[in-house]
Amino acid sequence: MKSTNHFRVVIIGAGPAGIGAAIALSKKGITSVALIERSDNIGGVPSLYKKKKGGVRTFIRWSRGGIPVFGEEYANSLKNKLAKTDVEVWLNSQVLKIEAGKKEITLMNPDKGEISFTADAVIMACGSREKTLSERGWVTGARPIRVFFTKQLLQLIDGNGLLPMRNPVIIGSDLIGYAAAAKLKVAGAEDAIIMDKKRRPECSYFERLYFRIWSKPRFIDLNVKSVEVMGSKTATGIRLSKDGDILPCDGIVVCGELIPNSELALLGKLKIELPSRKPVIGRDYQMSESGWFSAGNMLGGFRGAEWCYFNGRRVARSVMNYLSKSI
Repeated sequence: MKSTNHFRVVIIGAGPAGIGAAIALSKKGITSVALIERSDNIGGVPSLYKKKKGGVRTFIRWSRGGIPVFGEEYANSLKNKLAKTDVEVWLNSQVLKIEAGKKEITLMNPDKGEISFTADAVIMACGSREKTLSERGWVTGARPIRVFFTKQLLQLIDGNGLLPMRNPVIIGSDLIGYAAAAKLKVAGAEDAIIMDKKRRPECSYFERLYFRIWSKPRFIDLNVKSVEVMGSKTATGIRLSKDGDILPCDGIVVCGELIPNSELALLGKLKIELPSRKPVIGRDYQMSESGWFSAGNMLGGFRGAEWCYFNGRRVARSVMNYLSKSI
């Protein structure tokens, strides 16, 4: 049976941006706030980087002097702050559709079934995802098993204690790719090969220097139009050109090149820029429909967890402004 609840503010996504917005709204006296998260835990991607002896600290606390921490540590600090508020957290809740004009969100929850929320304002903090191989436009070939995105790799290594490959190839050369190489090395794999179409790694020199504490991946500057994934059942290598050499591997990780998770916004007929997939944003982070706001990595580009948290707080101020004018 479908039921409906009304909140002053509904936030979709309980990563750093969504949590930051929820905490800021609560501190400003907005007590009717719902925070919706499709997984069974809050904290977003940082929560997947588990704290363990000899592990890789990949998250920088710029507000604490730039110290590196485990993602799980940072996520737990946000959870502790959120626990001191009256925010209503809905875990395992998949948003099925949104109706922008009504500010209505329909979701499925295992305990409550299908339920709809209405709100005076909605914040979309849905984060971002890595481009698929086909979206990158230069990787062809088969789609065998043992081709992972970074999130899947983290769930295997940190979540289940499994090493899915020993001779990895990483496609994508930004900070996420080098962090993945370090994670794999610590877990027992050989130093990864990192490849990209760029002449130099996207990851900065100082970031690469930091990750050399754990691993020394080899970067390949590709000067060909495309590469081909080899293997009919499982990934066995990368062919560098039609008549070129094959780099053997037993697993591939697709890293970085983030694009916003804007599928839900498109479904609700909110305006989206193409091909970037970024929401069309006006003043004060407002989306194309009045009362809808966007926060965090959904705004486009690669942003660290702490940036997203403080951006969520800034968006909350814009929401407060909107609510005060709509009374």
